[in-house]
Amino acid sequence: MGYLILSILANSAIYLLFKWTDRLKIQVFHAIVVNYLTALTIGWFSIPDKSQALEAAAQMPEWTIAGLVMGVVFISIFYLMAITSQKVGVSVTTIASKMSLALAVLLFVWIDPLEKLHLWKMMAIVLALSGVVLSSLRNDGTKWHWQALAWPLMILFGSTAIDFVLAHYATHPQTPSETKLYSCLSFGTAAVVGILALGIGWMRNRIHVTPKEIGFGVLLGTVNYGSIYFLIMAYDAEWIQKSELLPINNLGIVLLSSLAAILLFKEKLSTKNWIGLGLSVLSLIILLTTAA
Repeated sequence: MGYLILSILANSAIYLLFKWTDRLKIQVFHAIVVNYLTALTIGWFSIPDKSQALEAAAQMPEWTIAGLVMGVVFISIFYLMAITSQKVGVSVTTIASKMSLALAVLLFVWIDPLEKLHLWKMMAIVLALSGVVLSSLRNDGTKWHWQALAWPLMILFGSTAIDFVLAHYATHPQTPSETKLYSCLSFGTAAVVGILALGIGWMRNRIHVTPKEIGFGVLLGTVNYGSIYFLIMAYDAEWIQKSELLPINNLGIVLLSSLAAILLFKEKLSTKNWIGLGLSVLSLIILLTTAA
């Protein structure tokens, strides 16, 4: 359970760090690329037996392929979230990314015969979805229309892919070194894609990275690596079923980041936001008390 708590803390810290980007006038994409490079570097130097891990990965097992592909999805989803926030609003974007837990849970139950979808779990998932929607709704002033449905749908399916693949292959590496390599493979691919994008922009004289982006990116990357590594270790510990751990993790992030936003940023929540947080707490209680 310790790894799960650390994952929730690290993921919540990422949301809070992003809240500072506007105030600090940071070019987010530039910082994101530095973030991936930092996370990759930390992950690489944390591997105790690099030669053994690389030898295993060179055989191209499923976990290696999954880790590499997910890097492209990571940076693509980030870009989509930025575009969707502009086109249809921050609230819709947040809801779309968090609703992925429902689809991921259904995939867990469908793929793994050991995963059970009992009545209490179904009730908890419904409460979790309701809580996420209500707690995420904000009056951000953006008008939404049905023609823009494609953007949040792409985020929903992309986030589902990340949630499912990350969890499904977390137990596939055979040694601690392989697990640590798996936890940073996605950062490597994302860093390559980001560097290529920045390189194209630099050749067109549209890119200017300042020390501010580098510093912020290093801080973000340190936290980001922890968020992925701790989550993978929580799955690998097989403390509870993946279809229970994922909602607990996501709800914990929603609750902790909301509480921190209230305390640190003086964010005001509406009545529906408080109801949503209450439903999230109830869902967490059900999941924790009925976890197998």
